[in-house]
Amino acid sequence: MRNLLTPLLTEADPRDSREGSIDPLGLYAIADSLGVKLVPGVRERQSHPRFLTAIAVGQVIGSHFSEDIVAKDGVSEPWQVYEWYLVEGLVRTFTDSNEIQGLPGRDKAKRAINDRMHLSRSRYLKTPSVFGFHGVYRILAHDLDIATVEGLGENGYRLVTTWEKEQGLKGFCFSENGSTHPRRYQLYKAIEDGLSKGTVDRTFGWDGWTFFKDHLSHKKCGKQEAQMILDALISGSDFRKQVIDFLISSEGQNVWRNSESEREFHRDLIKNAAQELHALLDAILAYERFARLLLDAFQECLMLMTQKRTKISPRELAKSDCVKLAVQKLPDLFPEVSDKLLVINETTRYEEGFSRFSIRMKPEEWVETLLTHHMEIQKNKPPHGKNPWFEQLDDGSVIIRTGYFRDIGGAKDESYVHGYRTFPLWSFMLDLGKVAYE
Repeated sequence: MRNLLTPLLTEADPRDSREGSIDPLGLYAIADSLGVKLVPGVRERQSHPRFLTAIAVGQVIGSHFSEDIVAKDGVSEPWQVYEWYLVEGLVRTFTDSNEIQGLPGRDKAKRAINDRMHLSRSRYLKTPSVFGFHGVYRILAHDLDIATVEGLGENGYRLVTTWEKEQGLKGFCFSENGSTHPRRYQLYKAIEDGLSKGTVDRTFGWDGWTFFKDHLSHKKCGKQEAQMILDALISGSDFRKQVIDFLISSEGQNVWRNSESEREFHRDLIKNAAQELHALLDAILAYERFARLLLDAFQECLMLMTQKRTKISPRELAKSDCVKLAVQKLPDLFPEVSDKLLVINETTRYEEGFSRFSIRMKPEEWVETLLTHHMEIQKNKPPHGKNPWFEQLDDGSVIIRTGYFRDIGGAKDESYVHGYRTFPLWSFMLDLGKVAYE
């Protein structure tokens, strides 16, 4: 059963590029730690909770495969072959492109179908264990005890039992007379043949394709199934429950619909939050003020470098309003953030990573510090470091590198730099019928 649950990193990742366009100042790790504490299991890339059902059903179908079995390609496990079938099936059977939005791998499936081919290792996502729906949702499936490395969790058992009853598939998961449900056997054989061939191995006219559209469409949760998923979400974490309860309340819905701002949402949520949640939200609000000031200054410098195109000195960059604001605000804000991050034991990492910005200095010196900080962050990125976004000359001036041009400077507002799961949770609640589409 492990094969359909745990996308192990058995496939060697391609050698990383020396270019790194994500997290240029090293701010993400602490933000992610805060987000994980606030809404465990949920990630920004998630949008449709019914993939949890798909994972659980896949566990059932694949329960008869041995744990060490792989496809003809030498890499793909049963969970992966099942994912190929589900993704290809949904793309084949839905004519409205809106119905497959939010489906990982849909573009790969479209391309394969247009070429009159099937999904396989070479025609699917390069790193499906991360970017396929198993990869995106497996952490949440584990956290909610829907699926474990040993098989279905307690909530997974309840979920598939509810699903098969609501879908009119009694006996699909748990047969009363010992016989295998014909649909389950049909899918099992498809996966078995897919393993043997190393590719989806069913004709374009196979009647099994409709199973995925009719019973596992990621946007069409059954009413009782939806309630099961919601119950799992709100029972496993008190913080997650408080966030969801407020989000689906009339007040929470109004705040989110009117602003779509996590800062505004958290400012309202914190008013009546329990003590521990209050402290966590306070830490998030403070850290995001720090992150916004720092990133705005960096982005403003990139914009000025872009406008100049030739070399530009730290003295010129120091004229930026965003730089001046950061120089003024960060030294006072730094100890406040440090103190508030104690709630998640991130104070040490914060101080080790950003203490240079706790010191008062002149704007030109501060810019030099910011540029050095970015270069060190890039140098220390795994596996072998990344190139900085600019070249630094011997006289200290810099020239922005192709690929990092920026026409827009800092946001110059209080918006969060990072996501704290409200967007995916809102999408979840829409799918589960707990908030209404406008």
